Amino acid sequence: MKILFVIASDRFIDMGYTVPKRILEEQGVECLTASTIHGTCYGMHGEIVESDFSFSEVNPADFDGIVIDGGIGCQDELWRNEKLIDITNKIGVSGKLAAAICLAPVILAEAGLLAGKKATCLQTPATLRVLTLDKAEIVQDKVVADGSIVTAQTPFDAEEFGRAILSVIR
Repeated sequence: MKILFVIASDRFIDMGYTVPKRILEEQGVECLTASTIHGTCYGMHGEIVESDFSFSEVNPADFDGIVIDGGIGCQDELWRNEKLIDITNKIGVSGKLAAAICLAPVILAEAGLLAGKKATCLQTPATLRVLTLDKAEIVQDKVVADGSIVTAQTPFDAEEFGRAILSVIR
């Protein structure tokens, strides 16, 4: 089992990445990280991560799922990133895990994966607009699993998010 974690190169949300990744790795899941760059990435609260790939180096067929982290950098770097949207779409339409936390469910919507699915996110006018346009059924729960799609509202839900991801891939 190999899962692709996605973070912004600058200002990803630390807990939304580190907590679910730890939960999966503790259960023997191989977790690799991609970003807009192959190199050093910086969290909003001081986490420093070396990404394993840039998006152009990722082959979606190599992964059993994707987990996309939020944070301000997500909105700035990842929303509307065509390469990431393509990777997310290819993984998601194949029925594999597609998970996102905080501001990142927008990318699942941009990839066409949320139509008719229950989903949650950090609710801002922009996130609600995109999820509504993609015909997601927006719910108020902290973490939502609908088939192979898992979404979470905030980094404070990262533990529950990680457990939900684990339950989908097991």
